[in-house]
Amino acid sequence: MVHKIASTLKLLQSFEGKVKQLEIAFKYFHIFSAYCYCRKRRTLHYIKMSDLESCLGTIIEVFHKYSSKEGDKYKLKKSELKDLLTNEFPTLTEHVKDQATMDSLMESVDTDGDSECDFQEFMTFITMVTICCHEFFEHHEDE
Repeated sequence: MVHKIASTLKLLQSFEGKVKQLEIAFKYFHIFSAYCYCRKRRTLHYIKMSDLESCLGTIIEVFHKYSSKEGDKYKLKKSELKDLLTNEFPTLTEHVKDQATMDSLMESVDTDGDSECDFQEFMTFITMVTICCHEFFEHHEDE
């Protein structure tokens, strides 16, 4: 599974340049970020977000919940990333039996090698895990 994650991360990174060019996505997420901020501050109760928008807001909140613990509040240090993975992905991490596998997983998330995980690297990881789960359920839907 960890090897599949690493190869999927590399594939997703090749798409990052294309995604950055989508100006409309930037505009939408700029507006969406304002909604998330208001949602977090509970100042705009009348804004109804879709299920998917709520999920995106939750992903952002979870990232900042862990990244704000120490150092740069916009990046996860190795210890923060480990806490996030352990607490938010218990089913995944319970199958990781040795520290070398966990270190390999964390290194594959840190694509720029700065020993921290920024939000873009985190989202690449989230996307990859989502793809793996979708593929699993496609192959096991009849069970």
